[in-house]
Amino acid sequence: MARGRAHAVARETGVAAAAAGDRLCVDTYRFAPAEMARFRTMNPYHRDRSWRIPVPGTELTSESVESVWQGLKLVDGETCLPMFRQDPVARPPGEIRRRPGYDYAASVFQYGEVVLDLFAARMLIYLPTYLHLLDRLADDSAVTVIERALRSGRDVLFYDWDANMEPGCTEDSWSHSSILAAWFNRELDGLLELSARCRSRMEDRFGDRLPAAAPLPLDRYRTLHRAPQGVQA
Repeated sequence: MARGRAHAVARETGVAAAAAGDRLCVDTYRFAPAEMARFRTMNPYHRDRSWRIPVPGTELTSESVESVWQGLKLVDGETCLPMFRQDPVARPPGEIRRRPGYDYAASVFQYGEVVLDLFAARMLIYLPTYLHLLDRLADDSAVTVIERALRSGRDVLFYDWDANMEPGCTEDSWSHSSILAAWFNRELDGLLELSARCRSRMEDRFGDRLPAAAPLPLDRYRTLHRAPQGVQA
């Protein structure tokens, strides 16, 4: 039997498909309906006080993926490191982001001693942080449900709030559903190559000031897909 495919889709598409019931639908929005609770650990906003997620560019850890992202964002020139031990909230708040003239694409992030633009931060901060979640923390039973559906030939639809599936598009928030689909399809190579190229450019720009990076966490990914040793980390 041919393996099913994982797809990252816009929220309205996923909600409509969930009503039809012919594909496994995985809603990882933080306000997803109760029937999606089994997938909540794949939501970047999910906070677990026992989690110790490495914060790229620091020796600190965080209790959620989103707290890393929001905590390292520079808003009025300041980070918010206490958020690593708090419930994550968007910075700046929504009423500011909705004002005319607010430029989301101009967001910048602290990475050790250097400041990264939005795309570089996606590659060097968000991607390794979310991959850590999938590799070490996402609920085993949720991963099993999704993998069994794919192996049985069913397609799986991932969706959250955001509909931007392209990390290079900086006009809107990048949907983590695109990472999930690539992870379950064993198609991370494109993202890993983007990340490696981005890091190389940042090394050329910042030299020794750029923090060292740990290997990307891919143990569960390799095990799940029985990938050959040549898969890039």
